[in-house]
Amino acid sequence: MIVRREQLLEGCILTEDVYAVTSHPIIKKKTVLTAEHLEILKAFFIKKVQVEETLEDGTPFSPEGPNEEEETETGEETVQEQPATFLDYYEEAVQEYKTLFNKWVGGANVELDKVRSILHPLIEKMQEYPSKVLLLHHYNTRNNYLYHHAVSTALLSVYLAKKLGMAKKEWLQAGVAGALCDAGMAKLPTGILYNKEHLEEREYEEVKNHPYYSYSMVKEAKMVSEEVLFAVLQHHEREDGSGYPLQVKSDQIHKLSKIVSVADVYHAMTSERYYSDKQSPYKVIDQMNKEEFGKLDPQILKLLMDSLVNFSIGAMVRLSNGQAAKIIYIDNKSPADPMVRLHDTDEMIQLSSKEEPFIEEILSE
Repeated sequence: MIVRREQLLEGCILTEDVYAVTSHPIIKKKTVLTAEHLEILKAFFIKKVQVEETLEDGTPFSPEGPNEEEETETGEETVQEQPATFLDYYEEAVQEYKTLFNKWVGGANVELDKVRSILHPLIEKMQEYPSKVLLLHHYNTRNNYLYHHAVSTALLSVYLAKKLGMAKKEWLQAGVAGALCDAGMAKLPTGILYNKEHLEEREYEEVKNHPYYSYSMVKEAKMVSEEVLFAVLQHHEREDGSGYPLQVKSDQIHKLSKIVSVADVYHAMTSERYYSDKQSPYKVIDQMNKEEFGKLDPQILKLLMDSLVNFSIGAMVRLSNGQAAKIIYIDNKSPADPMVRLHDTDEMIQLSSKEEPFIEEILSE
């Protein structure tokens, strides 16, 4: 929706770039607005912007007074109810998961039916927009990372399991496992769980126990499958035995565990966290191929890479120098080095992951 600057609140999500007197945007599309952003808009005398109909925390955004789309020539307001979007479903799921997680912190038991009821509508909506799962990191924020990560890992796990040709029962199990693999974080000391600084070694060792905690919590739930339990316990195990907590190798790692592992790493690396900035999916896939080689299941990793490549051809992206470009070609062997056509000049250039400019953000599908 289009709203006036004075109507904006912290937590609004931009749907379009905001430009001033420069050729580069002063605030980029999909930014979650903060008090600092609102001051920037004021300083540049920006009158109107386009934002999502929900805030970052999932609550509906109802600007005071009529917005630009509601005003008619006579000054009367019209209200048009819009159908719920994928983002609406996603934000609602994140907030519902947050409520559950806080109950787990307080000692409540995991109830699988509630977890499934959160995921089911979102999974059904995802079938209409499958490529959306590759871009969920856009809506993550540092403060709410844990809740976004759970829902996003669930959706990515469903997506990958379905792409692998698994039966619906199995990819739904992958989703439940993805949502619950970090449930054990609720059992960490609050000083570690809510720590915004770098963890000390002893604190990190305690964090590495969370798969055990997650397993213990989920095991107590009614009607939980063995497959989900394996995936929850093993989602940090690696093919070469370098993972944790059991340090088992490929032949002892369940297939669902391998799926959740890839989903978990991809979303974590593309997301904004307390200890790291978000990275573009292309850089992340490149790093996962190189740095995680021999650690993550190669078939599942290739499936994720191929999905990103297929989705990306023709997509508009923003480069690190602020320029907009369209992806023309991507070599599967080097996804971080695509061929792009610059929007302003129509010039075609080959990007390189080793030097600027590189892809910073996906703007559109």
